[in-house]
Amino acid sequence: MVTPKVLIIEDDPGVAKLVSNAVAKVECEPVTVDTGTQAVQWLLDYSADLLLIDNILPDMRALDLLDQLEKNGKSFPFIITTGQGNESLAVELMKRGAVDYIVKDTDFLDRLPSALARALEMIRTKRRLSEIEASLLQFTIETEAILEAAADGIVTFDHGGRIVTANAAICEMYGFSAENLIGADIGCLFPGEGGIPILPLPGRAGTGDVRKQLRTPREFVAGRSDGRLIDAEVTISEVEGGSKRLYIAVIRDISEKKRIERQILHDAFHDKLTGLPNRALAMNRINHLLKRRDDQPGCRCAVLLVDLDRFKLVNDCMGHTAGDQLILEVSRRLMSAVRPADTVARLGGDEFAVVIEDVHDLRNAVHLAERIHSALEPEVVVRGTDVKASASIGIALSQEGSGDAEDLLRHADIAMYRAKEKGRARYEVFDIEMHSQTVMMMRIETDLRRAIGTEEIVVFYQPVVDLHKRVVAGYEALVRWMQPGRGMVSPADFIPVAEETGLICALGRQVLHAACRQNRQWMDQFGEPTIISVNLSAYQLQREDVVSMVRDVLRDTGLPTSALKLELTESVFVDYSKGDLQALDELKAMGIGISIDDFGTGYSSFSYLGKLPVEAIKLDRSFISGLPHDKDHVAISTSILALAEAMNLRVIAEGIEHSGQLKFLHDHGCRWAQGYLFGRPVPAPQAEELLFASIDVKL
Repeated sequence: MVTPKVLIIEDDPGVAKLVSNAVAKVECEPVTVDTGTQAVQWLLDYSADLLLIDNILPDMRALDLLDQLEKNGKSFPFIITTGQGNESLAVELMKRGAVDYIVKDTDFLDRLPSALARALEMIRTKRRLSEIEASLLQFTIETEAILEAAADGIVTFDHGGRIVTANAAICEMYGFSAENLIGADIGCLFPGEGGIPILPLPGRAGTGDVRKQLRTPREFVAGRSDGRLIDAEVTISEVEGGSKRLYIAVIRDISEKKRIERQILHDAFHDKLTGLPNRALAMNRINHLLKRRDDQPGCRCAVLLVDLDRFKLVNDCMGHTAGDQLILEVSRRLMSAVRPADTVARLGGDEFAVVIEDVHDLRNAVHLAERIHSALEPEVVVRGTDVKASASIGIALSQEGSGDAEDLLRHADIAMYRAKEKGRARYEVFDIEMHSQTVMMMRIETDLRRAIGTEEIVVFYQPVVDLHKRVVAGYEALVRWMQPGRGMVSPADFIPVAEETGLICALGRQVLHAACRQNRQWMDQFGEPTIISVNLSAYQLQREDVVSMVRDVLRDTGLPTSALKLELTESVFVDYSKGDLQALDELKAMGIGISIDDFGTGYSSFSYLGKLPVEAIKLDRSFISGLPHDKDHVAISTSILALAEAMNLRVIAEGIEHSGQLKFLHDHGCRWAQGYLFGRPVPAPQAEELLFASIDVKL
């Protein structure tokens, strides 16, 4: 059997390579071009069994490519891949004969093989149908009129509508015998709708235009003698000549063709795994309800965006089959929680949308969110293991004058992320303030992306004091953003955005390089380096080669490894205990000190502290603020100081603001301190004035 050939039209080389691999895995021969022009030229010279077309190409869109092929008399089965779902485009492509329509989301490559297999199977089916039709056409040319259509049902009838002849095929199709049909009225083969025939018949509606209508193939639903319905297509021709006028009706059973068409349409608007409506159908449903709201004031709808919490852990720990099993069970529970008129759709991955109509006020949507949480409360047994499935839910209610389905779904998405930020397993209702905050975060991301690598990003230095020697023993390097026209942007505003978008990697490299370069300058100026502590994020450890980055920065700046310390938050070290952060051992082996920042705010700290490659812990300011009077703060602080002394770890108390806090900590053995009492973070020139300076500490 000839290997099917698939032409991949994709301008992104990386995506083209991944798609090509997927095509090869389903035992097809992939051929790749990156523009529509190249695709047209290739298809003029060669042939393909299937086209995989990126919707937006460098030189044209998919519809333009299809137009060019049509102008050249070329037609091929095709699948459209696109970066963003679009209902109207999907419908247009279905009309143009698309086999499938796939959104390039995070599950794109997982869904592609099954889509290819399904497409190839449909192509083979259509080929078989085409071959049958071609054979039938050849047969009709070579034999006489009745024998030409022997594979189809054929009847002849007179001008009065009485059946004259009926072949075996028509008898089998309808379940009648020839004796039952001959002499019967032709209308028995074409059931009427409300007493009106489904098509005009000769002798009853005149001639002229009626004859033209009869020659055009027309689809209808035929009723068999046993009551079963089949999809059929009829063409009626008039046989002129002779003393009697006869008509030939050729009736074809197109049930399989219609089944395939319905399946294609269903697959285009439904999720394969769950059978639920997909994003395209959900958007259609929302827009329909919004249109009804415009036509009937007072009709309102709502969208609930349901996103499972920590679903990735199930896939990572138990495999994707287990993840699919959990998704199926969640789908079933969502369906059990909604009303029959409501729509549950799977948008992709572990994200669902619930579209509810006839919403009188916000309480209807809130009550549904509570029912969903209740439905998800019982544990799910996945591959013999009890799994807790919780969800964060965002609620958006349609308002007078509000936008389209995209707006409503986006509002629900914003509210859902707010629910995750507040601790998961809860719901949040969208309000305009959320939208404003999202817009602000997008603006910060855009401006920060531009600012990284420029002089807008500066490093401030906050002194760390040695209480025994009464001197500045080093500095913590802290990033600051001086935005033109706005001034200082708070780290609380841009650091979370940097973490979420991945910009923290580039930002962290810039800060590390600037701090090490500054420390080297001080070393050249004063004869010896001070200690610079630089914060390292968990995202950097997970996404880049931190060891190589630090080594490169030290080489470029000429700073000794002993002059650099790295600070990581306590949550990072929880992952280290699972063996995921071997880079810390390599950094320690290089001679770089590692500190735990914000110590005491995580969990299980004492149980794994002795296993970590750290030399110091920073006592979090939240435990210092109440000293020396708050009993809980006193107990926690003294316990941590005693623990550190027993484990030979340095303790740096941060956030010290008054002498009462300082005296208490010093009296309990804390040697290093940091806080506004000694100095705020300042630019390098001001920090230089304190370098190696004595500090007047009153204890």
